Amino acid sequence: MKTRFSKKNIVPVGLLFLLFSLLFLAWRNHIVNYTDPEGHLLQGYHADSSKPFDGSLRVVSWNLHFGEKLDDVVATLENASELQDTDLLLLQEINAEGVERIAGRLRYNYIYHPTVFSRKRQSEYGIAILSKWPLYDPEKIMLPNWLPGWVENRFAVKAVTKINGKDVTVYNTHFDLMWMEPQGEFLAKEVARRKTFSILGGDFNTWRPGSVSFLEDKLKDAGLERLTEGIGYTFESNSLKFTLDHIFSLEGLDYTAGVYRQTDASDHYPGWVDINLQEE
Repeated sequence: MKTRFSKKNIVPVGLLFLLFSLLFLAWRNHIVNYTDPEGHLLQGYHADSSKPFDGSLRVVSWNLHFGEKLDDVVATLENASELQDTDLLLLQEINAEGVERIAGRLRYNYIYHPTVFSRKRQSEYGIAILSKWPLYDPEKIMLPNWLPGWVENRFAVKAVTKINGKDVTVYNTHFDLMWMEPQGEFLAKEVARRKTFSILGGDFNTWRPGSVSFLEDKLKDAGLERLTEGIGYTFESNSLKFTLDHIFSLEGLDYTAGVYRQTDASDHYPGWVDINLQEE
């Protein structure tokens, strides 16, 4: 028995393929994907080595939308009381010039890994960890991508900072919307291998229903709790609001958390956590 296909069956598939091809070509023309898992590491040293630790560790995570409003970003970090004098600043979608400018102005040490080149903006962009304390043992972690060469590779960066004589492993990441779940599972296993107090933050692209719960469950298995639970939305566009940005650390900590929305420096809002690390 022969199966006959009508044009009604063929045209929609053809249109979908054409649309996908056009979108892919547009993306390829806009982005140069980085495939080197090692990449190019940049480091800077601007922090005041004599800064005392007051017992409270402030962590901020912020996607800067390619640093398009860098002046506003700096002003927000300088003037917003919730963000002032942050100890650990985790930035996504920032270029090397932007990281150096923020670090120099606000007195941070930093590590920075570019992860993609934008032809439109003619600049590399990536992920940075900025710290008021020394940073060492930096590492770039390539996250799973089931369509390499077709969609943008995603990474996490890791470094160890020493605060009040205590090692703290810091992770900053930027997940892909399509591969958020396998990337979350992969990074949870990576974090589970740590042997120090750890902090994980970034833009996790938790757009889909259930994706936040999925991420929480995976990282709970690694001993981490979402400290920014309950802060509300961190992304807003055309009246749509999503919680895409999160900060995790050890369970059972004494902390407060929030999100600062009195800024239009990015399409994301910075989330913050103050962790009490005073010795009992």
